[in-house]
Amino acid sequence: MDAVGRRVVAGEQPWASAHQCLLEAAKKGMKQEPLSVRQNGGSPHFRVDASYVRGQDGVLDEQANRDSFHLGKLLGDVTCDLGLAYRLTGEKRYADHALTLIHTWCINQNTRMFPAGQVEDAWTPGGIYGGDVVMFNALRNLFLAIYLLNDYSDWNPSAHAAVRRWVRAMVEPQRELMFYEGSEMYNNWEDERLLYLANGALALDDLDMLDGVFNRWRQIIPMKMTSEGELPRETMRTRSMSYTLRALHDMTYVAEIAQQFGVNLYDYRADGKCLKLALDYAAHYLLHMESWPHPMIRSLPDDATPGQRMGQFELALAHWGEAHYLAAINAWGGRPLQEDHATLLFAKN
Repeated sequence: MDAVGRRVVAGEQPWASAHQCLLEAAKKGMKQEPLSVRQNGGSPHFRVDASYVRGQDGVLDEQANRDSFHLGKLLGDVTCDLGLAYRLTGEKRYADHALTLIHTWCINQNTRMFPAGQVEDAWTPGGIYGGDVVMFNALRNLFLAIYLLNDYSDWNPSAHAAVRRWVRAMVEPQRELMFYEGSEMYNNWEDERLLYLANGALALDDLDMLDGVFNRWRQIIPMKMTSEGELPRETMRTRSMSYTLRALHDMTYVAEIAQQFGVNLYDYRADGKCLKLALDYAAHYLLHMESWPHPMIRSLPDDATPGQRMGQFELALAHWGEAHYLAAINAWGGRPLQEDHATLLFAKN
């Protein structure tokens, strides 16, 4: 954070503009009223319907109840904004409000979410439940916010410990591998799980959990991609580029976390496969979408995912310094990136 702060003070771009966007988000976050999963029908459980119409991959079900997801995602995004603003400015008001929101969701009686560590069921009786991947996406930034606040001296120790117990209950059930029809998963569901666990491990200061995430990341690299860098488990689907970017986002963020602990996943290779190969494949086609050879039932940029998941190219640019990553960023929204605050979360060389 000190290195980022120095760049902000010096007015260097994109850090200065990213910092301004963060402060605007934090100002908005200070007005956020406490959130509870119980605002979705009164239940303390995380329940969501499947996003897509049964048997129609990528076709949104407009009748699905996904309010638990939206509430959790809003909570994670706002508390992450506030936690990062606290770390970069030192202003306690950001930390205090973030903790009010965290305590309401995690530990306060009558508002807390029961920490089962999984999506309990569909919200609609008899419906298709949304799957644990929905929870991974909704709550991972909450874990990151807790990590950013772990050294806040005014966090009551008893409340802090209770929040950590809540996080522990949320992540432990997800340490086991996921399977689909008897086969272990290594598509973007697995990538979401690994980033969820990595952020949870940061919140808990759990190096054993982090080590397990890094080892699993290495294991699935050669399983995930072709020798050209295509991710077949994503390109076979109806929103192929969007799912590719989703997988790469999570893969790259885990690599960035690993780098902060002296572990180089960025340059890890197995059977000629590596993260950069897949990033280069996607970046090339983002600059030439007219030649993308895979299904897209909603063309870019109408499909919102790319504009929300370009942080991987910011991190790739910082690591390898190659111009096509910046070109991809500029082609799909430009800097500063606000999703997950890729520009600010980690010091860049």
